[in-house]
Amino acid sequence: MEKKGNYPTGPRTEDPDYVNMQNRYPKHKTCPGRYERTELKDKKKTGKIFICALGLLLTLGALSALCAVGIVYHNKVVSYEILSEQYSNVTTALMMQERKAKEIERLYEALKVENQQVLGRLSACNANQNSGHCEEGWKSVGLKSYYFSTFKLTWTQSRDYCVEKGGHLVIITSQTEQDFVSSQIGETHWIGLNDLETEGKWMWVNNQPLNEMGITFWFSAPEGPHEPDNWKNEDPSGENCAALGDANGNTHKWFDASCRKIKRCICEK
Repeated sequence: MEKKGNYPTGPRTEDPDYVNMQNRYPKHKTCPGRYERTELKDKKKTGKIFICALGLLLTLGALSALCAVGIVYHNKVVSYEILSEQYSNVTTALMMQERKAKEIERLYEALKVENQQVLGRLSACNANQNSGHCEEGWKSVGLKSYYFSTFKLTWTQSRDYCVEKGGHLVIITSQTEQDFVSSQIGETHWIGLNDLETEGKWMWVNNQPLNEMGITFWFSAPEGPHEPDNWKNEDPSGENCAALGDANGNTHKWFDASCRKIKRCICEK
């Protein structure tokens, strides 16, 4: 090493004291300038703005998604309510149509029955022109014709009167026949039933026992009395002839009565 004066001429880094001083007192870094600090602040601010914008966009996206889901759900609910209302309306309309169809069917059946009755009456008239079935005053139902008298006779007189007209006192053999003759009268009428020969053994005028018919329409009240009761207060011989209806206007049941009473009668042939 060359020396100038009392100092060495080589690099000072070889001086241990110098190295130690450099290590003990390192050089300070150079501070950034004002422009660099402003640029750094702008970068930080830009980063914050970007993060905020990104968060806002994510929030808006989430809200949009929720809104879309809400709209879809609302539309489905509204559609379900509309469909439910339409289903209810259709069901109500179908029920009304079903009721109308049943009513039409009922009317059709009633008209068919009525038509059959009319055809039956026409057939009876055509088949019995010579027997007087279609003569004035007689009402034909099926193969039978009925005559309702306008004057009153005893039971025996009524029996003979019907024979003179070519028939006999009515013999009721079914609920349908009972309903028909009952619907044609407004007061009590004699029918062709009696127990004149043997008390309690009721016979039709064609000599057929009532108990063989298997059907009766005697009046029966819950508190009594039950018909026939053979009441003898008015006639000591009892009540041995049957009438449809009584003096009180009950024309839908049978009552036994004194054969001497005068009543209208029902003839058939």
